[in-house]
Amino acid sequence: MNRISSNKQTVINNLKIRRIHVYLALVFLVFGFIVAYSVQLTMEGASNVPASSDSEWEKKVKLNEKLIQEKETNEELEKRLQKLRLEVNQKEKELSERQAVSRQVLNELEQMRMKAGLIPVVGSGVTVTLEDSKSARSFNNVADGIVHDQNIRDVVNELFAAGAEGIAINDQRLVGGSSVRCVGPTVIVNDTKLAPPFVIKAIGDKETLLSALKLPGGVIDMLKQRTIEITINSSDKIELPAYVGETQAKASTEA
Repeated sequence: MNRISSNKQTVINNLKIRRIHVYLALVFLVFGFIVAYSVQLTMEGASNVPASSDSEWEKKVKLNEKLIQEKETNEELEKRLQKLRLEVNQKEKELSERQAVSRQVLNELEQMRMKAGLIPVVGSGVTVTLEDSKSARSFNNVADGIVHDQNIRDVVNELFAAGAEGIAINDQRLVGGSSVRCVGPTVIVNDTKLAPPFVIKAIGDKETLLSALKLPGGVIDMLKQRTIEITINSSDKIELPAYVGETQAKASTEA
């Protein structure tokens, strides 16, 4: 009886051991599956991450290279722009200098034309009118009360000496080749016969011209002593016509 009980107990213990082995086997199997699955996931993640990282890195490298290239291009364009600006500034300076020279040349040419009497001129100045003396018949010598070519030349020379820029006698513009001379009872200027009154217009600083004409013992003072009728006026607007005859160069060439 005791032996049967002992065998029964042994069988029960063996069953318990086998059951434990089954449980342990199941546990190890599940654990192994988990470990294997984890290892597979880790390997897959390891294989994917480097590829993604390499791709991102290549993109960053290419982007940096492109940025560096764009920066170099911008720097090159900036240098070219600066160079072009310097060239433009230089050209503008040269053009400005040429324009200044051109204006100066034109002004000088205009002054030369004006002094040569080739263009009409308007400006401030004085007007001197010379007329024969109204009491000329009372003189022993009638010629003393008449305006002569020399008298006109004296007034003209006085005005030029005082800085007159242009002079006309009875609208006959005086130029380098002009002459004032008497032919009989008339005065000829630029081959044109003139009769009194002789209106001498001069452009220049009117105050200076007036001062020169009114000098004591000067030309006008001496003419007044001969009782020649003299009128002097100043004006801010005096018009001188252009010379309409042949220039001195042309006359000398024909001669």
